[in-house]
Amino acid sequence: MPEKQPAIVDVAIVGAGPAGITAALYAVRKALSVRVFEAEAVGGQLAEAIWVENYPGVPKISGAELTRRMAGQLRSFGVEIEEAAEVTGVRKAKGGFELEINSGEEKVSAKAVIICTGSRHVPLGIPGEKQFYGKGVFYCATCDGPLFKGKSVAVIGGGNCGVNAALFFSGICKKTYLIEFMPKPNFDAVYSEPIRKSRVEFLLNTQLTEIIGKDSIEKIKVKDKSSGKERAIALDGVFIYIGLQPKSGLAKKAGLKIGAKGYIAVGSGKMSSVPGIFAAGDVCGDLAQLAVSVGGGAVAATSAFEYLKKARG
Repeated sequence: MPEKQPAIVDVAIVGAGPAGITAALYAVRKALSVRVFEAEAVGGQLAEAIWVENYPGVPKISGAELTRRMAGQLRSFGVEIEEAAEVTGVRKAKGGFELEINSGEEKVSAKAVIICTGSRHVPLGIPGEKQFYGKGVFYCATCDGPLFKGKSVAVIGGGNCGVNAALFFSGICKKTYLIEFMPKPNFDAVYSEPIRKSRVEFLLNTQLTEIIGKDSIEKIKVKDKSSGKERAIALDGVFIYIGLQPKSGLAKKAGLKIGAKGYIAVGSGKMSSVPGIFAAGDVCGDLAQLAVSVGGGAVAATSAFEYLKKARG
């Protein structure tokens, strides 16, 4: 039989990306009772990373494997991530907060809450994007890229994520385009030599204007921003990497202060505008990097511990 959950946990953590998993590790090591809820995929953006090469002490590793290790480490402390568990509401209640799970199917009481809901990919908002989502339009090369082996794809966005995806595709696809809206791409210098040696074709200062097809993608239209000329390119897949936006809907609903760009406003200890609710990771507008999310999760859990200790007197 599964272990019976306490009537009220010390800390409820919403989101099981790097920030949420780290927060849970720090909290349970301080002998706090913890529940972790994840509505979508464990690991969040990390799980989608083709390779992670900039996390200290961990040589080149796939995001999926690093996620598996993180979740396994948390499990070794007796904390299971509750998957497909969407927290749809958080409100003040006696003794702390009440969380509504899966639109009221379950209610959980917690003395403190840490929100680590992360971010989602920004859509382009062009004709054909919604129509062909899942039929050639994707936002995760790790998840869906292998389907395009031997085919032609375009990666949209010349930042680190975009160039990493393009390098992956150049090894399996017959043709890979990297389309960047600005005159120059904006990736780290470490990618310069690999991309120079790859078969990726850059289309800079170029705008993707339309995705066209019948049952699946057949071609795209792009416009040269300097000349204004449009042309069509035949291909099979489009992978979009133009940025991230915070998943802060729960925080807004809970009445937390939200910044101009939709990020949760937090203080130095990751406390939100509502005492007892903390936030960490991409949803706070921190630099969207693994090391930063991990650090934020550690700070949030430590602050939650101090908050609860003070509340106990």
